[in-house]
Amino acid sequence: MLKSLTLSVFVIAKSQGGLDIILNPFELYTLPLQQWITAAVNFLVDNFRPFFQGISLPISVTLESIEWLLLSIPPLILLILIALIAWQLAGGRIAIFSVAALSLIGFCGAWEQAMVSLSLVVTAVVFCMVIGITVGIACASSDRIEKVLRPLLDAMQTLPSFVYLVPVVMLFGIGAVPGVMATCVFAIPPLIRLTNLGIRQVSTEVVEAAIAFGSTPTQMLFEVQIPLAMPTILAGVNQAILLALSMSVVTSMIGVGGLGQMVLQGLGRVNVGLAAVGGLSIVLIAVMLDRITQIVSQGNNQIPWLERGPIGLVRSSSTGQKVTWGIVGGTVLVALLGFITWQQPSHLTTDSNLAMPGKGVSVQSVYSSLQEEQFQTEIVNIGLEKLGYTIKQPKQVEYVTAHLALGNGDLDYTAVHWEIGHRRFFEQSGGEQKLERLGVITSDLLQGYQIDKKTADKYNITSLEQLKDPKIAKLFDSDGDGKANLIGCNSGWFCEFVIQHHIKAYGLQDTVEQDQGTYSALIVDAITRYNQGQPILYYTWTPMWMAAVLKPDQDVVWLEVPFTDLPESQKDLTAKDTSVDGKNLGFAIDRIRIVANKKFVSANPAAKRLFELIHIPVQDINAQNELLNKGEDSSKDIRRHAEEWIENHQDLFDSWVEDARNA
Repeated sequence: MLKSLTLSVFVIAKSQGGLDIILNPFELYTLPLQQWITAAVNFLVDNFRPFFQGISLPISVTLESIEWLLLSIPPLILLILIALIAWQLAGGRIAIFSVAALSLIGFCGAWEQAMVSLSLVVTAVVFCMVIGITVGIACASSDRIEKVLRPLLDAMQTLPSFVYLVPVVMLFGIGAVPGVMATCVFAIPPLIRLTNLGIRQVSTEVVEAAIAFGSTPTQMLFEVQIPLAMPTILAGVNQAILLALSMSVVTSMIGVGGLGQMVLQGLGRVNVGLAAVGGLSIVLIAVMLDRITQIVSQGNNQIPWLERGPIGLVRSSSTGQKVTWGIVGGTVLVALLGFITWQQPSHLTTDSNLAMPGKGVSVQSVYSSLQEEQFQTEIVNIGLEKLGYTIKQPKQVEYVTAHLALGNGDLDYTAVHWEIGHRRFFEQSGGEQKLERLGVITSDLLQGYQIDKKTADKYNITSLEQLKDPKIAKLFDSDGDGKANLIGCNSGWFCEFVIQHHIKAYGLQDTVEQDQGTYSALIVDAITRYNQGQPILYYTWTPMWMAAVLKPDQDVVWLEVPFTDLPESQKDLTAKDTSVDGKNLGFAIDRIRIVANKKFVSANPAAKRLFELIHIPVQDINAQNELLNKGEDSSKDIRRHAEEWIENHQDLFDSWVEDARNA
């Protein structure tokens, strides 16, 4: 028997490729789960996307109402209202902490972002409570329902939060509403579990006593079980609130504004202060809400509702004092209503006699996490404002998501489309059926690999191909594995695919590896190592602020590639398309164009004409990027840079607007 088994193993090993197949049977077959899931989601998107967007309507209305309310009330009055609410719910100490925490957030310049995040959390928690408590009651009422939902809840709690974003974006688009949905999926499981647990833990003796007194099932649930389970249910609400806040940074990746966007921007710009302010604000709001809900959940140990807080103070006052409180309250209410109905005037002035083809039309633009891309977006937006369009706050999402949202009609245009580099994203998002390329924002954009000039001169390195030599590659090894560490791109950027393709095409798999992550953070590490005299190897492009820090031919040099070899979507390009001044950089010499949703440009010929006309010289973009590098990197600074550029080119800009107005 043993001899037969040995002979069989030997025959299999010889006939099917050796022991590697026996020891690693997974090489024989790969379950196409990825393709199945992708096909299923694509089917839902193609056939039921309007249905899913209809589902989001209640969330949209709720979110917009809460956000409008929080942003319309002046901060001082809102602080007073929050203090009174916290005092009534949780006592004077928590009220003082709430005011102090929110005041600190305001003085750090994050008040508006905090209110946006707070509105998102409140909306998410409201829908979590409606769904979570209902489902929790159903689980407590039926063991069968609990058994069916248990693995689903396990999956919802253990899946990485980023996984929710892809199907949510495809089905619901980008922005705050999809962010609320992703947040609900992440935050609702503890509320369901704790509601179920709280009701099941109600003493059987109490239940039997209620039955003995003739309680109906409805009376049993709402007058016995839920009141006794309320502390546990409120603990679930507490957990839902904290989990919702923890999602604020994750959801900022799909265009959700607020404090999470601040953290993401800080990471993208390597601005520790900006990220810290956003993170600290999230912590302060989390602590405030946590303390309030904890004390509310201990309601049985508190003074009765009408005898504590501001209500208790007014009730215990004399008649004259009550009149005084009434006058004060009425005055505050009138002032509040006056402030809410007051509208700030627009910062742009327009001639009322001019035609306004964009009147009544809102425009939603988008750029990536690279803050320097805001500059050209602001110039285009100012032109649209001059035409009467209402400009929404631009979204910040990565290129793949931005193109997908443009194709689906969730966004109107982007001014940061690389014609060749983003070709793959363009085609995957509907191509010319859904999108339209317009104008040329800037041209002659270079991309490629650079190393420090000191190392290049010392070892006579001129080509990427030389990194096939392990000795040369080891010069750029920063993690000790013997391979050169090439600073590459964010996941999802087009350059990521080109770099990986180059490593294979030039036979560098054994000597070079691409470091991926947030590009801004990686490149700052490269600058630090350069300043310490260490060799550096990285991918870069122009225009970019990096060229002002490490100057080509002075601090760093471009590396050639042995021949042009690009991914499938760029196979039609030749060495002529990737070379400049006789040096083959391996990447296409590209240009930035505007890409807009086809339906939007068809309905808005004035905007289309403006998109066709706007052009910004590459040297002007480089000059603005240098200002970013000098610390003028806030959104207000970049808006000012755009306005100053327009002022310096006023006649040209006015001619664009006038031409578009006549379209």
